[in-house]
Amino acid sequence: MTDTMSSHQERHAEFMALLEPERDALWRFSRRMSWDSSSAEDSLQDAILVAFRKFDQFTPGTSFRAWLFRILSNTILNANGQLRRSLNRQTLTENMDLVSALEKEDAYGRVLEDPEELLEQVSEEVRRAVKALAPAERMVFLLRAVEGFAYKEISATLEIPMGTVMSHLFRARARLREFLAEYAQESGFVPSPSA
Repeated sequence: MTDTMSSHQERHAEFMALLEPERDALWRFSRRMSWDSSSAEDSLQDAILVAFRKFDQFTPGTSFRAWLFRILSNTILNANGQLRRSLNRQTLTENMDLVSALEKEDAYGRVLEDPEELLEQVSEEVRRAVKALAPAERMVFLLRAVEGFAYKEISATLEIPMGTVMSHLFRARARLREFLAEYAQESGFVPSPSA
């Protein structure tokens, strides 16, 4: 009995040591996917409990971070059936005004260099623009631009083809490009081209 308790305590300590450095990123991702602190807390708590119960299935030497994000993403997806359906649906790329997109590329590039900095500065209006992305696009965008996952990691985490990841990310960036570039210029984050 003592050996079992000791083993359980060691397992718990190992899990907590691996979890601790990821807590802020997991909370940030959960919060931005739900934009409701109560739902975000529920999703995060559920995901941590699932991760702990399945900790013996984690393969040492692989990315614990990616493993946790997969569990959290699945928890969020399971709580939102519409998100799961939209994530798996690959739609045709929408037509874009390429001239307009190219004009804003420099401003948007600055936004992509440090999205966290801009998101910390932005008004509630801009936060609503990110929230207004289709949930699947927002999930892929946050995993890539804010959390820094590679396309292949996102594909594995969300269990969708890499082409679908790229399609969701392209559409998210296209939708945000217009809004964020204009906001960045209007707020003085980057100089206006006419200045």
